Amino acid sequence: MNHQTIVIIDFETTGFKPKEDEIIEIGAIKFHTSDLSKYETFQTFISYEQPLPQKIIEITHITDGMLHENGIDREIAAQKLYSFIPEDAVLSGYNVMFDLGFYDALIKKCIKKEYVIKNDVLDILTIFRDLSKTSHKLSDAVSFYDVQTPNTHRALDDVIATFEVFKAMMKQEEQVIKTYTNIIGYPPFRSYYGLKLPHVKYLPQRSGLKDLSIVHKL
Repeated sequence: MNHQTIVIIDFETTGFKPKEDEIIEIGAIKFHTSDLSKYETFQTFISYEQPLPQKIIEITHITDGMLHENGIDREIAAQKLYSFIPEDAVLSGYNVMFDLGFYDALIKKCIKKEYVIKNDVLDILTIFRDLSKTSHKLSDAVSFYDVQTPNTHRALDDVIATFEVFKAMMKQEEQVIKTYTNIIGYPPFRSYYGLKLPHVKYLPQRSGLKDLSIVHKL
């Protein structure tokens, strides 16, 4: 395996549309595949002037007061995250294209209007869907691999939980990075929607196949 830096990201947001909704919390963890015991984390709240939707408060337990007291300006948060991610890092996450949609919009708004994500991409959800026939929420992956860090719908907790799931996957199958880099699977009963990157393949994926390379032939 070619050793490389991977950054797992997770955002808590006010909704599901990157061009309309806002990021309210960023979590990220950076590590090198040569030594998974060493890592660096990043977390911040982003200030938000409007009242949060009640549903978001219920899911994340993030409150207006938390953002007012601890949130930083969006532009500062964008620069901190952009600086945290090495140019050649693999961008990863659980359902990573959701987060990359917000990341792409954030960097375009705050740093470079012409920004294009060129990093390799590794989706932990796609891997889990391929290796397991269970349901496929992050909480399901946490239970499946007996991970001790819970999925709390808080950004840093969730990237750490995803990191622990990833490490368990590496023990199960050493070739997960080589096999799944730049492949995004999506349920075959609906079309893919969201950010699309030219160097990434988007394939309909039925669960439990253990060989995503054959999915496009189904």
